[in-house]
Amino acid sequence: MAYNKLRYKNMFKINIIAMMLVAVSLFSCNNAATNDGFSVSGKLENAEGKTVYLKLVSQNLTVVDSSIVEDGLYELNGTKENIELYIFQVGQGFDQFAYLSLDNNTNMTLNGDAENLSATYTIENSKENELIRGLTIRNSEAMAKMSKIDELYSTNLTETNKDSLQTVCMDKAQKIVEGEKAFITNFIKDNYGTMASLLAVNQQIGRQFVLAPEENVELWIKVSDELVKSHPNSSQTISFKTSIEQLKMSQQASATVEVGSMAPDFELAKPDGSMMKLSDLKGQYVLLDFWASWCSPCRGENPNVLANYKKFKNKGFTVFQVSLDRTHDAWLKAIEDDGLGDWHHASDIKGWKSAPAAVYNVRSIPASFLIDPDGKIIAANLRGSALGAKLSELLD
Repeated sequence: MAYNKLRYKNMFKINIIAMMLVAVSLFSCNNAATNDGFSVSGKLENAEGKTVYLKLVSQNLTVVDSSIVEDGLYELNGTKENIELYIFQVGQGFDQFAYLSLDNNTNMTLNGDAENLSATYTIENSKENELIRGLTIRNSEAMAKMSKIDELYSTNLTETNKDSLQTVCMDKAQKIVEGEKAFITNFIKDNYGTMASLLAVNQQIGRQFVLAPEENVELWIKVSDELVKSHPNSSQTISFKTSIEQLKMSQQASATVEVGSMAPDFELAKPDGSMMKLSDLKGQYVLLDFWASWCSPCRGENPNVLANYKKFKNKGFTVFQVSLDRTHDAWLKAIEDDGLGDWHHASDIKGWKSAPAAVYNVRSIPASFLIDPDGKIIAANLRGSALGAKLSELLD
């Protein structure tokens, strides 16, 4: 399989109500607070004549105020009794923007270079926004490390070292991911009740949560509970609390597909449009694997699945991959590029609304279930060497 470049410069992101965080920055000065409203003002380089926006983080990103930069200066104002998350945005694109935590007690100065906001800001006298700044700086550092891995692969790739180089690069990337997991976990525990903790728990690598909610339920619930105590009337707190209630219900539903239960059957379209049922594969050991072409961790795991398939396919083992893609072409191209054409594929091309994914309570990918010849789930999420070890135990 050709190494799937992870586009590391965009990998580490934070997701709040479908918006992803890129590395951002803000500068807060020691102005006197007022209860009449909040203000964000300052000086921006390379922004003359451009429009800057202040938007409330919500499903539709409501514009609160806008200002045209004149002589490098701008000012944005609003009124909000409750602390909320906002986006400070330069122009209409999302190349340069910053998350801000604001209420009526906030007068903030944000200075920087509009062409490189994430690397040029400073902030002072605002604990909440210092935390956000620290989080985004860490984000930038992680992205820089990932970019070096991408460069290492691109500059050293040959036909003879493709597999070994991919293994080295994926190992390095995984170490960075594990480091981010540890950092974010500690960051959250040190900063419960802040909007920064909400941004942190939603941080993503590509489209995958660094701290997957299904695997870190107690931490997600704790973040929600503490935000309810500190900022009960914040719209983001209310939305997040609703999401946590849905997560709890999802966890309860997942008991129906836990190890030891019978695998729920489903029928889905194959690449050629014909229909296939999971139960069609009874009598074999089946790895039911949920993935997508856009999922870098999935693509990184595919060579391992492929190696095990080749080793055990003549001993009663097969693979059934269900794609969470939203376009037929991207799905088929990934199958071809990764050399996965020898096993079974199906998809309803509905992305996260995939019907089988809902049945199996799949909230992050890759997600897999090892099913025995009788249709019983005997293991879940076996990755790396764990998959081969389990198959050797069963089939060697």
